[in-house]
Amino acid sequence: MDKNITKARAYFYEFLAYPLFFHTSDEKFARWREQLSYLAQNPLSEQSAEAFANLDKFSFDELASEQNEVLFGFTNIPLSASFYEEGRDNGAARLRVIHCLNLSPYRRDKELCKDSEDYVGFIFLAMATFLNDEFNDAKNISDKLFGETLNLFVDEFGSLLLAHKNANFFRSYALILKDFIELERAVLSVEAPAKPQGDSVAMAALKKEPFQSKMPTIKTKLHWEEFSPVISHEFKD
Repeated sequence: MDKNITKARAYFYEFLAYPLFFHTSDEKFARWREQLSYLAQNPLSEQSAEAFANLDKFSFDELASEQNEVLFGFTNIPLSASFYEEGRDNGAARLRVIHCLNLSPYRRDKELCKDSEDYVGFIFLAMATFLNDEFNDAKNISDKLFGETLNLFVDEFGSLLLAHKNANFFRSYALILKDFIELERAVLSVEAPAKPQGDSVAMAALKKEPFQSKMPTIKTKLHWEEFSPVISHEFKD
């Protein structure tokens, strides 16, 4: 595959990862806005163009506020791949991500990163890291991570973002994510999974009362800095 296409895919994954993490300062937000401006120059569709334009209106404080309402509050969107598969966190999807990491030079720093490898933001960063690197088998590992894990739940993740009553930023984010994932499937020749009949596993679990995710809450947010320095949390040029 053309190296420029691979680097562009990595850049997109980094862009998509940022909004899923809690940030205490707007330093990295400035870098994310640079990525926004760059990607908005060549949107994947008309709906992506409109979505980029909407994201550009948000300040750091406005993004942080919506994160609390959509991702980290009491009506939060599930943020672990395992939840979409099994209705609980820390399931088989986490083991598959760990297996991909074990095939690579990269590991999660358990002292710094308190949450699991199948956290959606971590998966995006792992994809970016594998695509940016040129170690032996990096391409096969990124393909494996996409095909065996990310591809299986990302549509439902995006749909929940779109449907959330408080989503404005994240509605636009979800539209961009949808277009990008469609492109990824075309590039990798991977088909979207079949949609379930009736409620999905995740929806059935969410309807159970009370639902309490083990993932970060409004009081225990996952910090961007909690990633191993091996899987860099810095945006790459």
